[in-house]
Amino acid sequence: HAGQLEVVRDPTRFKVLTCGRRWGKTRMCAAICVHEALDGKRCWWVAPSYGVAVIGWREITNLASQIPGVTVRGGDKLLIFPGGGTIQVRSAAGQTGLRGEGLDLVIIDECAFVREKAWTEAIRPTLSDRKGRALLISTPNGRNWFWKVWLRGNPDEQEKDADWRSWRFPTVSNPYIDPAEVAEAKRNLPERSFQQEYEAQFLDDAGSVFRKVMASATATERDIP
Repeated sequence: HAGQLEVVRDPTRFKVLTCGRRWGKTRMCAAICVHEALDGKRCWWVAPSYGVAVIGWREITNLASQIPGVTVRGGDKLLIFPGGGTIQVRSAAGQTGLRGEGLDLVIIDECAFVREKAWTEAIRPTLSDRKGRALLISTPNGRNWFWKVWLRGNPDEQEKDADWRSWRFPTVSNPYIDPAEVAEAKRNLPERSFQQEYEAQFLDDAGSVFRKVMASATATERDIP
């Protein structure tokens, strides 16, 4: 759909998406991975746990199975494409397993539930020699490190990093989701749950939505009255 196409076509190196549930972020990124692997690129799909990783693996293999000559190694969660490209699905639960080869693309699924050190100490260095790209996708989980990297590419922030771009897509922006279903969820869920899970809002500890918050995230003691 239109939101997915906007993300796919954007050339920014590091992309951060906070999305409502059922927006289509997993399917979109699975298609991106397959496209890159067909072009001979080396790709990883990283998830916070084995159970979440299997969801991405299923989406990727459903697409890759339509391509002649793709080798599937289920035990290693590895696909090898005829042109030499690869996709490997990994869990971030064991950080040591995220070190090693240089990569062209990394997808971090449900990034808000992955430890920050998995990105800073293991995944980000794998992109350096090949100048690889990354997509960090998730529903929000409060104001943790995923929120902070989302701020780096938020066009509404004055300190936006040119190598980063961020988006927020509520569930209702997926045209294949019945708006009546979203409206029903809004009526019946707690407000905080609906804001986070369907509207993809970053909430503070009290449940309010934070906007224009880069100054708050980077404030020093001298800035505080």
